[in-house]
Amino acid sequence: MVRLFSPRSYAVSLEVPFGFGDDAELDHSPSSLRQGLKPFRRIDLTLHELPIPDFTTTYGIYFATPALAERLRPFSGLREREFSLSLDRQMQELGAFDGKQIPDLVCFEVTGTYGIDDFSLIEAEADLLVSPRAVAVLRSFNLGPLGTIRRFHRTP
Repeated sequence: MVRLFSPRSYAVSLEVPFGFGDDAELDHSPSSLRQGLKPFRRIDLTLHELPIPDFTTTYGIYFATPALAERLRPFSGLREREFSLSLDRQMQELGAFDGKQIPDLVCFEVTGTYGIDDFSLIEAEADLLVSPRAVAVLRSFNLGPLGTIRRFHRTP
């Protein structure tokens, strides 16, 4: 059964503390483009800063702490993915990670369709689109000082 939620949705903008790692692999086939993004075949990232918020992103994939991931699993439009993560060597040498711990993270790929699923992406919109019930969960977690939630109105 397809469940349509009200046209009211939210755009969530998040901090991006990651960059591509040496082993990141994107699917470059034009037929694999999703919402204007090339999907990852292999997700390998480098962490540039700590601490990170409970929910963050890079290039169309999203990361949640285990507590938030547990709350997100019942929602539609997300698929868990395996990934590897390393610390940025230069930042390590500068001591940026001294005394800090890398949090456990769960990686999600957005697979949802706008207007049907709780999480979706659409071409020409950089932010994550979220249903009202999913945004209620996100608001109870730390999205970081640069994380924002705003009402989203799709232009025809």
